[in-house]
Amino acid sequence: MSVIGFDIGTYAAKAVFLDVKGKGKKQIVSLVGLGLSQMPIAVMTQWEDQPIPARTAMSAAMRSLFKLCKLNKGRFAALSLSGETMIIKKISMPITTQKELRQSLAMEAEQYIPYPINDVIIDGHILSTDDRYGQMSVLLVAARKEVVTNYIQAIALTKVLKPAVIDVDALAYYNAYDFVYPDSRDNVVLVDIGATLIHITVLNEGMPYVIKEEPIGGQRLTEDLEDAFNIQPDVAEAIKLGSAEAPDPAEAANVVERIVSNWMASIDRAIEAVRTEVPEYQPTKIVLAGGSSNLLGLSEQIQSRFNVPTERFNPLKHVKINAKKFDSAYIDYIGPQMAVSFGLAIRKQEIS
Repeated sequence: MSVIGFDIGTYAAKAVFLDVKGKGKKQIVSLVGLGLSQMPIAVMTQWEDQPIPARTAMSAAMRSLFKLCKLNKGRFAALSLSGETMIIKKISMPITTQKELRQSLAMEAEQYIPYPINDVIIDGHILSTDDRYGQMSVLLVAARKEVVTNYIQAIALTKVLKPAVIDVDALAYYNAYDFVYPDSRDNVVLVDIGATLIHITVLNEGMPYVIKEEPIGGQRLTEDLEDAFNIQPDVAEAIKLGSAEAPDPAEAANVVERIVSNWMASIDRAIEAVRTEVPEYQPTKIVLAGGSSNLLGLSEQIQSRFNVPTERFNPLKHVKINAKKFDSAYIDYIGPQMAVSFGLAIRKQEIS
């Protein structure tokens, strides 16, 4: 059964619901519903210390988006985690099957997790195997049980949704990219610039090799513009996205340059992390998503810095869209912000 993909961020909640028919090259994917709802950022950034207000805000946003999308089906929800609540790490293990992996993963993973093993939920995916040494590379994902429980409780509070999938932001974005480019085996760098975090997933021959998160998202740029000109957040946001002129354009350009330089340094560190194991690694493309990917001239700046093609990612480009229901200009604008929710929406709830 199809699920609704909810990307719950500190600044906004986004939802995508798809109708998927067929399989493989005969698969037809249609957009059923799509929406965005602003979140109370002060509440969401205090998630760890005050989970109840955050759960309430998440639940209200999901319920609102469910109604906004005018859905008469799709009662299952898929959400994803990010930030310090979880750990993503590529580890080496003796070769085993994907089925046997779960049985041995907890013992192998304990050395990489700073929490008691009984306090986390662990999963993993085999990336590659090396028969010469009897070893395989595994993408380890661990999330604290209390965080997953909070998400499940937020879904339950909606009264209209049931939990189906708890994923990872970076991997949901990868799922979306893999859907749009299913045969790609290129060395692509996926960059998702959210409100408080920048997620970077470096693909080596089409597979996730390094996943990094750094706490410097688009909200930092908005705040720096507020401080520079003593203006309100909505005015700073408009200046950031180019829909309003700054009191001092040259100073605004300096503020933007500082933050963008930090983003590019984060991308550089993620690429260098791959080169520690694959010295010849060279990205062939950088793909941007997230609300701050709308920043005027950002693609061109990153392309110039890394000397590789850079583009904004629209996961809806190969989806069947009813032109009477959805405005094409809005879809083009909002598409890059929907990478994570789209990657969640293409997941399935198994029917037992």
